[in-house]
Amino acid sequence: MGSGEWLLAVIGAVAAQPPECPPQRMPLGERRAALEEMLRARGLAYGTGAQDPAIELDPQAAPGVRAYAHFVAGLVRLCARAAALSHARWFLSGAIGEHGVRARRAQMLAVLAAASGEMETAARLFADPTAVPNPLEKLADKTAARLSRRYLAARGPFAGLPLHNGLCAIEARTCATIALSAFGHSRISPGASALAAKAALSWRALLVELLAGLARAQEDGKATRKGIEQVIRSQRLPVREARALRRALVHPREVEQISPALHSDALRRFILTQVLLAALVDGRLEAAELAFVERLARAVGVDGAALARLEAEVSDFYREHKDALAALRLAETPEGLPHALTTRLEAAVLDNLDRLLQEIRETRELGELLAKAAAGGTLSGEERAKIREQLIDLAKTIPALAIFAAPGGMLLLPILFKLLPFNLLPSSFTDPPPVPALPEPRRRSG
Repeated sequence: MGSGEWLLAVIGAVAAQPPECPPQRMPLGERRAALEEMLRARGLAYGTGAQDPAIELDPQAAPGVRAYAHFVAGLVRLCARAAALSHARWFLSGAIGEHGVRARRAQMLAVLAAASGEMETAARLFADPTAVPNPLEKLADKTAARLSRRYLAARGPFAGLPLHNGLCAIEARTCATIALSAFGHSRISPGASALAAKAALSWRALLVELLAGLARAQEDGKATRKGIEQVIRSQRLPVREARALRRALVHPREVEQISPALHSDALRRFILTQVLLAALVDGRLEAAELAFVERLARAVGVDGAALARLEAEVSDFYREHKDALAALRLAETPEGLPHALTTRLEAAVLDNLDRLLQEIRETRELGELLAKAAAGGTLSGEERAKIREQLIDLAKTIPALAIFAAPGGMLLLPILFKLLPFNLLPSSFTDPPPVPALPEPRRRSG
């Protein structure tokens, strides 16, 4: 699993069936947007990977092994997608046969190796991917060893902890950045790769710092900090990087001091996603965790509706790809919610029942979706997100409903369905259809 031979087999499977190139080479901005969408769709933005057909595993393989294998396959497909969007030479339709497969395999390995720190050797292999002899096998061994050392969490309680998944997500973004540059310019620049590595270290330190801050707010924060420290230790990082992450863990700054460093939309989105996952990892949302996430969102200028959409997006991915996770789970049921949060919801519904009834009757789509849920129907992720968004909108007239804008608001929907009385739904969904009147019999003349 962690060998260079296995890594080359995965890369080779993708190289044999590369993605189709678009009719024309896409502008850089569109390529970035396409890869960003791929990061989310495949789960790489969350540090996991959707199941990949290039991966064949023993059915008894441990969850951490399965998660690692699909994560690596996701990295490889990310490189292939960047090459196709860039109209890279060896990914065009004319590059067929075994010669083309070998060249594609070598260049995708070179990108992964550059992200792993082997920049000079990776640059030479990328520049001449069909040369014989070449450093392919040796580079594959080094790259596989680093990937498995850092991300193969097959043992230990840290498998799937938020920091572990966050570090995986940063690795994916680093690979995407280097792949776009390499395939866009037809070469790997060691200098550009070094800048990408420096940015990755900055992201790692910010993530550790904010997760440490969240841990301070948790009831069992000591165990969380211990888990974070274990993840850092398991990475076997260079001394300078390990020291920076431990410093961030031991001495986290206040959210308001950190927020200026979250200078891009991508970084803000990443950090909010990871902190939200960390708060929800055990299926519970403590009041202090809720306050921390809301405080972070305010500090970076993200409103409740945007945070709700982000939460719905993450929740939907994990519901659709249940095997993408080793240990990290988003709660599907509300049993783990703190009593204070559920009590707030009950009070919000019962104290505003009449107004809520009126608004639902006037908002037909909301009424239809609530009727479907009340009747025992299964709501899609998009439908649940619509319900939450409309409830947040209703908070403009019924402020108590603003609870749905809070982190964890998606988890409150099942409770809402149980609290709604049957007659709360629009009459068109609860009343039987009217029986058409029979026509009066005609009188006979005469």
